[in-house]
Amino acid sequence: MNNFEIRVLLRHYWKKGLSARAAAAKICKVEGEGTIGKTAAIKWFKRFEDGDLDFENKPRSGRPSILDEEDLRAALEDEPSSNTRDLADKLVVAQQTVVNYLHKFDFVYKKPRQDPYELTEAQAIRRVEVCRQLLDNPLNDRFWKRIVTCDEKWVFLVNRNRSRCWVPRD
Repeated sequence: MNNFEIRVLLRHYWKKGLSARAAAAKICKVEGEGTIGKTAAIKWFKRFEDGDLDFENKPRSGRPSILDEEDLRAALEDEPSSNTRDLADKLVVAQQTVVNYLHKFDFVYKKPRQDPYELTEAQAIRRVEVCRQLLDNPLNDRFWKRIVTCDEKWVFLVNRNRSRCWVPRD
């Protein structure tokens, strides 16, 4: 039995002139112990006597939200790669608050992956030519002199260190 049905029964017993305790006892006898407490029945009877015949809960003020969800979404759209500390500084809230909201939105912090690309016909032909040249002259002295080796440090021409960004979970 849900709260709405219990409140309808309470109002029925209130109209009949029963006491709140007797109404709670009757409901618990039929529906089972613990269905409604005597204090809850007394509270609802008082509401009915005050003229409030609505069965819905009154709105509660609660603690106000300290972060506007739209502001956070806008900040993420502006710069999805920003971390929670930067977002917290920008929105003037605690870092954990930003983390909680991002998890509430079902966002995850991921590194973007690099999608492989298709070779053009010219690139494929060029690769085959280079491989054939290497196979034809594997011990060519000039070839070995053009190789650059290093001892400690590797320097990549392509920077593969991509930053993470906040994205919706798939």
